[in-house]
Amino acid sequence: MNPTGIKIPRSWLCYSVDLNRVYCETCWLFADRNNPKFNVNWINGLNDWQHLSQKIKVHEISIQHINAVKVRILWVKHQTIDKQLEEHISIEAKYWRDVLTRIIKIILFLTSGNTALRGNEGKSRNSREDEGNFLRAVRLVADFDPVLNKLLSDEETRVKYLSWKVQNEIIDLLATRMRNIICDEIRSSQCYTIIMDSTQDISKTDQVSFILRYAVVNYADCTFEIKESFLGFFTLNHHGAEDHVNLIKDVLNMFNLDLSKCRGQGYDGAAVMSGSHSGVQKRISDIIPSASYVHCNAHNLNLVLCDLAKSTPKVSQFFDTLQDVFLFYSKSAPRWASLALGDSVAKIVLKKVCTTRWEAKHKAVYALKTRFIDVLKSLSNLSLTSLKTDEKLKASSLKKKIESYEFVLLLTIWENILRSFNLVSKKLQSSNIHLHSACNYLKEATSSITNLRDKYEEFVNSSNILCNQWGIPIQSIVRRRIYSKRFFDDVDGDRRLDITSENFKVLVFLPIIDTAIVQLRERFNSLYEVTNRFDFLLPQNILMFCEKDIMKAAYDFQLFYKDDISTDIIRQILCLKSMFNDTLKTKCDIKDLLQCILDNDVASTYNDILSACIIFITLPVTVAAAERSFSKLKIIKNYLRNSISQDRLTNISILNIERNRTNEIDVNCIPRIVSTRIKIFGYLEWAK
Repeated sequence: MNPTGIKIPRSWLCYSVDLNRVYCETCWLFADRNNPKFNVNWINGLNDWQHLSQKIKVHEISIQHINAVKVRILWVKHQTIDKQLEEHISIEAKYWRDVLTRIIKIILFLTSGNTALRGNEGKSRNSREDEGNFLRAVRLVADFDPVLNKLLSDEETRVKYLSWKVQNEIIDLLATRMRNIICDEIRSSQCYTIIMDSTQDISKTDQVSFILRYAVVNYADCTFEIKESFLGFFTLNHHGAEDHVNLIKDVLNMFNLDLSKCRGQGYDGAAVMSGSHSGVQKRISDIIPSASYVHCNAHNLNLVLCDLAKSTPKVSQFFDTLQDVFLFYSKSAPRWASLALGDSVAKIVLKKVCTTRWEAKHKAVYALKTRFIDVLKSLSNLSLTSLKTDEKLKASSLKKKIESYEFVLLLTIWENILRSFNLVSKKLQSSNIHLHSACNYLKEATSSITNLRDKYEEFVNSSNILCNQWGIPIQSIVRRRIYSKRFFDDVDGDRRLDITSENFKVLVFLPIIDTAIVQLRERFNSLYEVTNRFDFLLPQNILMFCEKDIMKAAYDFQLFYKDDISTDIIRQILCLKSMFNDTLKTKCDIKDLLQCILDNDVASTYNDILSACIIFITLPVTVAAAERSFSKLKIIKNYLRNSISQDRLTNISILNIERNRTNEIDVNCIPRIVSTRIKIFGYLEWAK
């Protein structure tokens, strides 16, 4: 009863007849027993009847009783006890999940464009000026996004998920997810091939690019896709064949990939890789006999060009002069600008002659032939008006070298030769190319070079036209004849050492053509050997071969790939020949045969043929994918970022090289993992 006389019932106050005590029912049911100030008196009961009124008043205003009453009210309203707390945590979790999602998207955007994330933040007082691209991008997005705007404007919140540790954590998680997606595809595929190459980075560390080529077959959509996926850069301290093999085994074990599923190897022509007795390819072949080695055809083609450039002394001098012209102009901005004598700069500029660049020679020759008159005008102008003695002498010397009929004729000949090689080189660099297509392109190049033997007169006429534009004399200057010394037992013959217009074709032109033809035939014997193993699967050969030839070729093939192909392949080919006779007439290669099997839903019927086709398209043609990864390496680990760690380098490289596949990453799961691993909030659990 209150002072006004109103009786107010205390529903929480109860009396126990058995114990002869009063107790608080609300505290007995809902009191927080983990509270340090928890009191058990009103739960066990009181029998101090003399002071009971005073103790009731004290208990009613206690924190323990008030909190218990709040919980009881929620329970009476059929709500969960911690619903309000859960709602608060859910709102907080959603906010931080939105923050992390935006940060992840910004990181993916920056890594896909080879952009450095961090600057010099924290190293000076004015941190705004030293911020990196990541923080600048966050501030830019915050101007239009309320979530990031709230994050940056809230000065009381110290946790913002913008530190370099969080960046590394997110980059590592994204790269790991991307790598897991790739490895899951490789494990589900029938087989794979290894593509590997190495180079030095800016810090003189050997970086090995590890790439796997495999085929993904979608039976539901009747499609297949050839993929060359990058797994990372790995350092190599020693460069022996055994060290490379150990690296291959370690990488495959790291990603839980089975070495026994390897069916091919693609390396360059270095002895440590391609050695037939103790090279990497031989050591892997000893472990997996069916892992065929394919020498990178793009490297092989470039070696053919290098041999052609050394075929005769005249050709070597030609490319030296070509390089001297480029260096003369590239070392001086005014000289480079002097090539543009008109109002606008010409689109075609001089190119460098590089022995390791697959297309550099053609670009250099084509550029000089196109700008030949402009170069002569510029050299003439410099030789007459330059105030520098060295520049004037160099310009006069170069002008004298290229202002000759022999140089113009070689320029015309080489432009036509390199044009044939350039097309093949571009085709070989595609990831979708297969061995038969590579052989066909090389045979076309050989045929094209062979046809050039009969076009010498056309080259002469084309050179005459170019010479007449500048007034270069077509007839060579008569010089004293140079003869080789005749010894006592020498056979009598042509002892002339000088090259004239009469013997230019025999001493220069034909050796270039013949060297090209011989090199194209001999350097690719290993490619033809591997390709011939699959010739019986060509649709035209299936129709043309008799039963005996098919049985012999298929039997030899089955012996080589006995772990993948059964002896039933002979019966399957004969059945395929009789059932799809008309369909096979419209197919050109093994890829078309594979597509035919998928389109007609007979993959289970001709499973051995399907496996053989998958092995064929999986075999590598070039290591161009590894060379492309080196281009990314030089951009990511450059002069300003030469202290980047190996893990961060590999992770950023994966996100950049495989940027077309980053949309396959489940971004929504990353915030939960980040919150678990970083543990900034001990109480925070991300809502599911």
